[in-house]
Amino acid sequence: MYLIPRNVTARFEFFPGFGWFELAAVVAGALVGLALFFLSGLFTKSVVRFVLFVLPPGLAFFVTKQGPNGQSLLDLIQQWRRWSMAQRRYLYVGKSK
Repeated sequence: MYLIPRNVTARFEFFPGFGWFELAAVVAGALVGLALFFLSGLFTKSVVRFVLFVLPPGLAFFVTKQGPNGQSLLDLIQQWRRWSMAQRRYLYVGKSK
């Protein structure tokens, strides 16, 4: 058994909290944004095209970026879904009036 200090992470990170998974999510968001940019170019030539290009990668970054406690918004959503799907057993049932 090896003793590993707490501040050492086991995964590669470009900067704290941003590793390969987060990079892949931002690149996927950029590809979706690029597709929306070109599709909106068929209908309009306004600033909306730029917003449609910047919004998906920005959302992907903020959804996957880890907070100070090491959890991202994506982790919290997954935990909430698991909790809401879990069966609950109530040990004490109050009297109905």
